[in-house]
Amino acid sequence: MFAELLTLDRSDPVSELLDSYPFKPYGWALAGPTAGNLMDYMRSQIAKTIEKGGIVKTYCLGGRPIGMCAVSADHWASRELKTQAYRISHIMALGKPEAQMIVKTLLLQEALRSIPGNTCTVAQIPYSDLTSINALERLGFAATQTSLLMARQLADADTDIGAAGGDYDIASVNANDIDRMLDRTPVEIPSGFLGWDSGMSRSTATRVHRDWLKSYAHEHSLFLASDHGRPVGLLAEHVRTDTSPFLGFSVGSIDMVATIAEYRHNGVAGRLVTDSLRQFRNAGVGLAELTIHSADTPVAHSYQAQGFVTVGSSLTLTNWRH
Repeated sequence: MFAELLTLDRSDPVSELLDSYPFKPYGWALAGPTAGNLMDYMRSQIAKTIEKGGIVKTYCLGGRPIGMCAVSADHWASRELKTQAYRISHIMALGKPEAQMIVKTLLLQEALRSIPGNTCTVAQIPYSDLTSINALERLGFAATQTSLLMARQLADADTDIGAAGGDYDIASVNANDIDRMLDRTPVEIPSGFLGWDSGMSRSTATRVHRDWLKSYAHEHSLFLASDHGRPVGLLAEHVRTDTSPFLGFSVGSIDMVATIAEYRHNGVAGRLVTDSLRQFRNAGVGLAELTIHSADTPVAHSYQAQGFVTVGSSLTLTNWRH
């Protein structure tokens, strides 16, 4: 009844499952014939999970896959926590809601049995995917963060980026600068940003977030906003080129914007995001996206003024097993 998925291609029997999944990434940005490319993109993402040693389980009925769950190891979090950490990247099932609940619960149980007992597992689920959320909560997952996904399309001739934000100096930051910078002026990353960091003491969260910034800076880009030499805000971004072969555009992902408390609502985040959008546009990026806490209404309004629209919402759930 359970099977481990080892390969994934166009002719794979899970095609019906992927096609029926209502929460396809970037589905809102595509229409017509190009929307079919979303299935190929989803296949590529699940294939990467398999290639990197992740666990992909299917649930079959009469030889037909009617459910799938993909879990990948989070090696950086494992080092930080000194215990194994995993992320659930996909959970889907066919059928009516009550049937989906049963299949997803069985798949999650099987996936969790496949990983060590002393673990932390994080899942980020579309907020309207109630069967997945209910199945996770039934197995001891607890909500740690609610988020809104906002996006705006960019074009080569886009002149509508504007000059939002205050008059701050913007400079790139490397990993070696982070401790010195944050010692001078601590820029606090919100608790729960990583999913498993919710509920940590302030000192532990500060260390974890500094380590995350250093790790991020080695692979992607960090930018610092300063006011007369004083660090007042940070932005983390990277360009996702893996979408281009399937969707026809690359995605600029703004993964974090953080501002020191006394400078909030003073245009720091707006200035950082404006500069990021310009860099994305100059690099030929077709779509920019960012995630914010769902309760942060003033921030959402400020990004709407910069052309972003809300395209989705998600709930982050975490399970500690000892």
